[in-house]
Amino acid sequence: MTLKKLLLMSCLGGALAFAACDKNDDADPIVTEQFTPADSTFLYNAALGNLAEIKVGQLAATQGTNDSLKAFGQMLVTAHQAAQNSLDSIATSQSLTLPDSVDATGQGMYDALVGLTGSSFDSAFIRNQVTAHGAAINMYQAYANAAGSFSTLKTYANNYLASLQTNSMYLDSLNARLPQ
Repeated sequence: MTLKKLLLMSCLGGALAFAACDKNDDADPIVTEQFTPADSTFLYNAALGNLAEIKVGQLAATQGTNDSLKAFGQMLVTAHQAAQNSLDSIATSQSLTLPDSVDATGQGMYDALVGLTGSSFDSAFIRNQVTAHGAAINMYQAYANAAGSFSTLKTYANNYLASLQTNSMYLDSLNARLPQ
């Protein structure tokens, strides 16, 4: 067999192999995750929590009398804005719109603090945050442990759950250091 015939046979064999492998993959079903009502509920409630923490954090950063409390308030603003940005991306990917202002609960948290000053503000803020972080930890844990949760949102919940737990421990230590 000549080299020319061998090359021709190799090319034909390659072409046949490519033709055999070319099948219509578009007909195969694509498995995608379903975004459920439970996912939407968590997404919406997490967004409302972030918005409330941003608003209350801004207040603490300006009205707190203790430097550590002011710094914690500013950290709340920064951390919860980043968390909200993550939620916005997830919502956009699902063609959902998140709230852009606090609900009645978030406004109530703010209203309970805005008229206070001095150590009264500091103490009330810490109590408020202990309660808010406890509720958020429970919500995030429940969602993160739920079977069938939307994977991207579940990853978000797990990532921010650790931050919420760290903040909760810091609040306990801050509360112990402030005059009662």
